Amino acid sequence: MSQLLKRLHRTGRRAREIIGSRIEGGAPCGTCGFEGKPLHRGVLWPGLVAEWELTPPWHRWMDEREGSRCAWCGSSLRSGQLAAAIVSAANRLCGSSATRLAALFRDPRARALAIAEINSAGNLHRYLARCAGLRFSEFGSTAPAVPSQDLMQLSYADASFDLVITSDTLEHVPDIDRALRETCRVLKPGGMHVFSVPVVWDRPTRQRATLNDGVLVHLLPPSHHGAPQEGKTDFLVFNEVGGDFVARCSAAGFEVELLRDAVNPALVTFIAQRPSSAIRDSVGSVGSV
Repeated sequence: MSQLLKRLHRTGRRAREIIGSRIEGGAPCGTCGFEGKPLHRGVLWPGLVAEWELTPPWHRWMDEREGSRCAWCGSSLRSGQLAAAIVSAANRLCGSSATRLAALFRDPRARALAIAEINSAGNLHRYLARCAGLRFSEFGSTAPAVPSQDLMQLSYADASFDLVITSDTLEHVPDIDRALRETCRVLKPGGMHVFSVPVVWDRPTRQRATLNDGVLVHLLPPSHHGAPQEGKTDFLVFNEVGGDFVARCSAAGFEVELLRDAVNPALVTFIAQRPSSAIRDSVGSVGSV
């Protein structure tokens, strides 16, 4: 009986949260379309704030990015914005007209897209899995059904995908520029790499660690995401991304569009498009003159 009462209590609390969120109102969630004020709980721990040397405003903005969630589907603000960017990119690529990720793959044109999800995009994965053309991978996976992919050396052939999706992954890659070039390589001309990465815009990218001939070298005290108490190297931060990152995406071969929040500068999603072959040929011609 006590377990039943606990379940009823949780159900009632969730119902009150959803109703309260809906009454207060807010922008539609990019994942599920629910319109309500996000629920918030602090998620950044003091050690991470100190390691990244975040000022109080950046602490608040980053905490809102990760800790504010849709009352209906649970997507963080970051994930909801990433979902909206994925929908926008897919609509442009295949002519669909979805308004939220949960509905995107009802359209057979969207289901026919070739998509690479490099590491799980959190709760977005269950919707992306509805795409027949999805290739899903997790770095370090040993599961037979889920291959491991290294962003610095993808196993996919050139021009394999319409979309590549990464969710707060690039900061954990030793050579972030090489990873960007790899995602550009496996995209079809006109294809897009849609991704989130934590960016502190008012300073340059700062490298915290590197790999020298396979040997991990810390340039700054180690900083981890996700499981700091375990010291897992798969969550090790190699780069704190800064305001120079758009230029680095361009140097890797992309044309960059940013989906920005009107209030929170930490809430931004990148839509990095590989130019069409005609544009790339034109650029090449200009460069050779």
